[in-house]
Amino acid sequence: MKNIYKNSGIEISTDIVDRKWIDVNIPCKKACPIMTDIPGYIQAIMEGDFERAYRINRRDNVLPSILGRVCHRPCESACRHGWDGLGDPVSICFLKRSSADLGFETSYPKIAPNGKSICIVGSGPAGLTAANDLALLGYEVTVLEQFQKTGGMLRYGLPQFRLPHDIVDQDVESIIRLGVKIETGKRIEGEAEFKNLTSQYDAVILAGGCMLAKELDIPGLDSKGSFYGLDFMMKANLEQINYPVRKVVVIGGGFTAVDCARIAYRLGAEKISIAFLFTRDMMGAGAHEIDAMEAEGVEFAFLVTPVAVESKDGRVIRLRLSRNQLQPDKSVKTIADSEFIIDADTIVFAIGQKEEREILGKLLSQPADNFFLAGDFRYGAATVIEAAADGRKTAREVHRFLTALRGYEDRVRIQPVEQTGRERNDDFIPLQPMDELPLSQRRNKNAEVELGFSKEKALIEARRCYLCHFNFQIDIARCIYCLACIDVMPVDCIKMAKDIEVSEDGSLNYVDTSSWSEVQAIAIDNNKCIRCGNCYRVCPVECISISRYELETVPVD
Repeated sequence: MKNIYKNSGIEISTDIVDRKWIDVNIPCKKACPIMTDIPGYIQAIMEGDFERAYRINRRDNVLPSILGRVCHRPCESACRHGWDGLGDPVSICFLKRSSADLGFETSYPKIAPNGKSICIVGSGPAGLTAANDLALLGYEVTVLEQFQKTGGMLRYGLPQFRLPHDIVDQDVESIIRLGVKIETGKRIEGEAEFKNLTSQYDAVILAGGCMLAKELDIPGLDSKGSFYGLDFMMKANLEQINYPVRKVVVIGGGFTAVDCARIAYRLGAEKISIAFLFTRDMMGAGAHEIDAMEAEGVEFAFLVTPVAVESKDGRVIRLRLSRNQLQPDKSVKTIADSEFIIDADTIVFAIGQKEEREILGKLLSQPADNFFLAGDFRYGAATVIEAAADGRKTAREVHRFLTALRGYEDRVRIQPVEQTGRERNDDFIPLQPMDELPLSQRRNKNAEVELGFSKEKALIEARRCYLCHFNFQIDIARCIYCLACIDVMPVDCIKMAKDIEVSEDGSLNYVDTSSWSEVQAIAIDNNKCIRCGNCYRVCPVECISISRYELETVPVD
C-alpha cells in the first residue's frame, strides 16, 4: 500500500521504498537506538526555534537534558558529514543538549485516564521512558526506586562533572508532571514481592539497572582500597571515600573506567593509570572520553592483565600485572615472564556489571503474563540511549498486552517544501568546539566540565548538518535532459543513469553512464547531495521536487 491519505500535499506512506529511504538516507537516525528525528531538531535549531527542537527531542528520546550530556553518540559516527573527505561529524549530541539548555518547556498535554495501572520497578532511563510513554496513553503509572532519590544509575552511577544531579531532576520532573508517581526508598526483592505487585497492578515492568559487578578471581581483591567500578563511583558520589586517594589504577576500557579515572582526579589523586587488556583503539570509550582523560593527566597501560593485588596490613600498596600479545583473532595471549608492578593505594576494577537476576526466583523462567522486563534486565548492561529505547519497546508491548491493539506500524510523512535553508558555504563551517571548564577548576568533582553551546555557537553548528531528511527527486516524464542541474551542482551528486531498478527491500539501484544513447533517467545521488537546492532553482521545467521525510510509528487497532 502506498498511500493512507494525501491532504494539502502531505502524503502518509507505508510503501517499502519510502521506509527504506529513511534508513538509507538518514544514517544518523538509523544509528540512533530510539530513532530520534535528528535532522528535524537540528533544522529547528538552525531556524532559531530551540523550543521546537526541544519538543522533538522530548517526544523522541524523553530525556534530552540527560542524553545531551551522556549519550555514547552512535549517531555521530554514522553522520554523513564525517564520511571520508567531508570533515568532522556534526555535534549532534551537543545540539541535543542545546535544545534543552535553550529551549526547555514546561507545558504538558491533557491526558484522559484509561482506568488501568502500571507499576515500574526502577527509575533509570528504561523505567523513566516506559513511564513517560505509558502515562501519555492514559495509564496510572507508579515507579518504585530503591534509592532515596530518582534516576537510578543516572544519579548514582555517573559523576556529576558529566551529569549534574539538577539536570537529572529536570528531566525526571518533566515525567512526574505527566501524572507519574515515583516512590523512593522502595526496594522490591524476591519472587513473592514481585508476584504481589502483579496482582495489584494491570502490568508490572522490572527496569532495574545492572548493579552487580562482574567478579574477578585474583588474589588480594578484598584488600582495603580495592573496588569494583560501580561501587567506587557510588561511594565517591555519596562522599564515602574516607582516606587520601593518591595513586590510582583503573582496570578497564569502557565508560565506567573513564568515569572512575576522572573522579579519582577530582578526589585528589596525583597519579592515575588506566590498565586495559587490549589496545587503545579497542577501548569501549570514545575518542572524546579518552582525550578528556589525557587532558587530566591520566596515563595508559595497554595490553596488560591484572595478576594480583598486593597489600600491607590489609591495605593496597601495588598491583601486579603481566603483558599481553594481541593475536590475529583479536584475542590476547599472556607473554611469559612479563610481570611488572604499578604502585597504588586504590585499585578499581571497572570490568562491567550484571543484573540481579536471582531476586526474581521462578519468575525468570515462569513469568506472569502481566510481568515484563526492560533495559538491562532484559539484555544486560547497556548505554543510556539503548536502555531508553528498550523502555519504549517495553511500553509498547505492555500497551499491546492490555488492549486489542494488533501492533505498531511505521509510516512515512512526506511533505513538499520549497527550500531547505542550506547553502553551499555551510559545508565549509568548521566543527564548533565545546567550551569546557579550565583544568585549574576541575578538582571540584561536582563542577560540570562541558559548559554547553552558546546560542550563537549552536546556530553555527546546526548549519553544518546536511539535513538528510530532505529528498530531491526528478520527474522523468517532465525532464528534458537539458543538464542545467548538472551544470550548477557544487558536488558530483546528479548522474546520468541507466539500468534502473528497485530491489525488494526498497533500494534504488542504477548504473552511471556518460553515453546519451544509454540514458534512461537523470538521478540524484542522495549520499552526495548537500541539499543546497541549486538544481531545484535552475530547472526550466520544474521537474525537480523537494520533500521532507519524517518517520512515524503508530498503533494499529
